[in-house]
Parts: sequence; C-alpha cells; structure tokens
Amino acid sequence: MRNASVGGSLGNDIHQVSSPLVLARHRTFPVVDELAGLFTDRGIRQGSTIEVTGVAALSLASALTISVSHSGSWVGAVGLPMLGSSAASDLGIKFSRWAFIDHPQDQVGAVIQALIAGVDLILLGSDIKLRPDHGRKIVALMRERGTSIITVGKAALCNLRPDLCLRVSQAAWTGIGRGHGHLLSRKIEIEVVGRGADSNLRRELVWLPDREGRLNTVDQSNEPANLLQSACRMQKVSPDIGEQVLQAS
Repeated sequence: MRNASVGGSLGNDIHQVSSPLVLARHRTFPVVDELAGLFTDRGIRQGSTIEVTGVAALSLASALTISVSHSGSWVGAVGLPMLGSSAASDLGIKFSRWAFIDHPQDQVGAVIQALIAGVDLILLGSDIKLRPDHGRKIVALMRERGTSIITVGKAALCNLRPDLCLRVSQAAWTGIGRGHGHLLSRKIEIEVVGRGADSNLRRELVWLPDREGRLNTVDQSNEPANLLQSACRMQKVSPDIGEQVLQAS
C-alpha cells in the first residue's frame, strides 16, 4: 500500500490491509542470518528503537525488514518516497507486506501512532522529526504494542532514544577500475553499539549487495585488516552511489 491517506482515515486504511500478529508470545522480530549477528538476541527486540546511520543506511535499514515481512508481519515506511522496488526486491524485501506513508507533512506524529496500531515494524526517513511530547507518546505505544522502529538517520531527531545504533563506517564497491567498469558488489563495515550489556563496540562485514544483487556474509578469515582502504579513493568520489541505485530502481 503506497501513499495511504494522511488524516482521520489513515487508521482505517491500515487495518484494511493488515492483520497484526499477537506479539506477546514473541520477544523478537526475526532478522536474516546474514545480519542476525548484529543483535545479541539474533533479532529485533519488540518495542525497541534501532538507529541506522552512514553511507548505506537506507540499504541496511531495508535489509533488516526482510525476515519480518516474510514471517507474515507488516512493515510501515514513513518519509521514504525515494525507496525503489527493483534493487530492494533483489535483496529479498517483500513490499507486498509494506504500508508507505511518503509525505506525512505536519501530521507525522499521528501517522506513526496510527501505524503502531496496525504494523509491527516502522522505518522512519532521515527527514522525519517529532516533537518531544509526540516522541514520549510513541515510545509508550511501542512498549504497549510491541512495535519496533528503525530510524534512517539519528533517532534523536525523532526524540527517540535508540536501544541499538548501527553505523556503516566504511563502504567499498568492486568492479570500478581507473575511471571505467561497472558496479558489481559492495562490502560494508557495520559498527554496532547498544546500551547496557550491549555497549561494547562491535564490527561486522557484509556484502550489500553481492555480485548477484543479494545480501551475503563476508568470509573474514581471509580478509586483511585494511580490506577497505583500497576503496577509500572511490568512496570519497561517490559515497552514496549505492543508495542512489536503491532509490532510483
């Protein structure tokens, strides 16, 4: 469902297309094996806020939804009109289980609250901002309902406190030589910082995408310590080229 109406009918629109699961029986939402290592519980805790930043933030945030939608849950996207379908579909994202609110305008707080009543996971675009009172109410609803939120950008802009921060610290494309060639695959380094027992910095490497356009793990046993340094020149030239591919498709 794309461009659902904003306003009083939004809640009805969502309930007509979604059949929310009973979440009290589950502690986490599933995450694909390639990304499960980012989470201590190998899944997204219900009612939690995940902050995703860096040059491949949109791709990573979208990839976190793959298993959620395939398990029968619903995903809401607010303020992400640029999200394309072709490259995302190659990653395994199931858009038939998504509800899109591209332009919530000044009703963003009410839009998110309505989505919490009808979906299980919500992605917020980098331009979404919430007043402190809206942020507090949304957190209370998330805890009550078990809905989780992923922010593409700083969660503080939404007056939300992240339970886990994922930052794509480096990204390296293969396939481009000295001014020629085609993009084939992108290796990214993800820095993970949580709260409490999860506060120690960890790093993970994944292909996003690999040569087949899919998400895949990186065999780190054969990787040199400076595996991304060779791509620093290219990253400086076009750091967001992968996100442009995802958005335009």
